[in-house]
Amino acid sequence: MYPPLNREFPPVFDGHEDFITAIKPRGNIFGPRGGRDFLADGATAPDEGEHIEQSKRGHVDIPRAMRGGLGGCFTSIYLSNERAEYNALAYAIDEINDVLRIADRSEGHFRVCRTVSEVRKAWDDDAFASVFMFEGADPISSSLKELRVFYELGLRCLAPTWSRSTIFAHGVSFGGHLPDTGLTDLGRELVSECNRLGIILDVSHINPAGFWDMLRESKQPVIATHSSVKAISPHVRNLDDEQIRALAKQGGTIGINFANIFLRPDMQPNSDTSLEVVISHFEHIINLVGEEHVSFGSDFDGTDIPTFIRDAEGLPVILRELQRRGHSQTTLERICNGNFLRVAEATWK
Repeated sequence: MYPPLNREFPPVFDGHEDFITAIKPRGNIFGPRGGRDFLADGATAPDEGEHIEQSKRGHVDIPRAMRGGLGGCFTSIYLSNERAEYNALAYAIDEINDVLRIADRSEGHFRVCRTVSEVRKAWDDDAFASVFMFEGADPISSSLKELRVFYELGLRCLAPTWSRSTIFAHGVSFGGHLPDTGLTDLGRELVSECNRLGIILDVSHINPAGFWDMLRESKQPVIATHSSVKAISPHVRNLDDEQIRALAKQGGTIGINFANIFLRPDMQPNSDTSLEVVISHFEHIINLVGEEHVSFGSDFDGTDIPTFIRDAEGLPVILRELQRRGHSQTTLERICNGNFLRVAEATWK
């Protein structure tokens, strides 16, 4: 029914994918973009022009993931501003249910995983390993009671904010005022409870003050699921060298985001971004702190990405170039999945 997982390189575990939001059926006012079937091959959709084609096909589905060696990801439970304000808890449950329904229909080819051993077993069976993450803790109340329930459902990674603020912290604004305060008192409680339960903390969307508070408060490694390098592209969402060093010192890893505006030195939304620019983000982190602290964080189905990548089938292009430049098999394995799984093994209970 599906192609086997491409084994040219170790299976890729991607730090961030938005497919569950992107494939919401048309007609839903809070998710009008999608309507495609994650189990079907979007690459066979009719070519109706670049803009329509992109919105119809997206970046990820099971056939393209298997052909591209994409073995799994942190599946983002993301709430738009409208959803977060309307009923964040209900919409988070709705998206989790959508993921579970894909698993039900997949005949074992798509699996919701809660442990590293389940992720590896999925790859042994040529299946896609999906791990729940929250991109913003909006569904969690001040009592934190929802966090335990979501943990039991499979939540294993959490970002206290998207780019907006929550009761826990302040997000990185893309245009407006950037708050200079960090975690709230509730945010510190949230970090402590995530440590206790075994939920990885993600700093990709938090403001700088919150970033430093997260690293101080967490007793476990912290990750950036989908950020890139500020020294190359000075976007507010990227990490500077001081942040990269601190995150690495704590044992974390940074997933390189494929958004054109986060990759390009000019921060322009042009999809002609070169392979050289993408590779430079990986190599900057390798040269700065070592191969143990860089991973994939594509942001598939959540942003516009370079044309040469196109979709999940394009991942081997990046790995072949890293290999051509002399990076070892050990380095490639760490980038593909080893760094994220190392943090998971240190955190998940």
